[in-house]
Amino acid sequence: MKKIYLYFLLLLMSVGTLYGQDQELSDEQYEILNLELLKGKVYENTNFAYYWSNYLNLKWLSSQGGFCGYSKDDIFETSEFSKYIDEETLGNLSTMITNQQGPKKIQAAKLENPEVKLVSEYDTNMIRYVSAPIIKGDFAVMLDRDGWIEQIIFYKKTEEGVWERFCEVYVILMFVGY
Repeated sequence: MKKIYLYFLLLLMSVGTLYGQDQELSDEQYEILNLELLKGKVYENTNFAYYWSNYLNLKWLSSQGGFCGYSKDDIFETSEFSKYIDEETLGNLSTMITNQQGPKKIQAAKLENPEVKLVSEYDTNMIRYVSAPIIKGDFAVMLDRDGWIEQIIFYKKTEEGVWERFCEVYVILMFVGY
């Protein structure tokens, strides 16, 4: 009987590791997070939901009228996703999202902006909740939920090796009036 309890205890300990408790974000993932996290309250663990992987296909993305590319005035303009990313790359990113193994702890020391406050309580819609940036080659994608807005943000690495946002698509956009 003691052996059964011992095996059960070992199983529980390994499940904690399996689901990302000990995993860390890479330096490249922090580069992307630092593009987005400029101020405000952010939940201390990444979102590892995988439902949004279903949206990573050109048919759905094109039907949503997302914003891609910057104009001269740093304003997003409507553009076709296929101009920036292909179906195979989207499929690879989608697979990587569904294969995530749990939340990752965001380390405050690796965030560049001191106006970002990591919080341990996720009890309001006014706390930002982000996924770990999913990176495949020169492309990356991240889910960002901030208040009543949930969006998928796409990034591409420049020839100089710098990550830049190139598209965003709103999954949820609610206007709350009084």
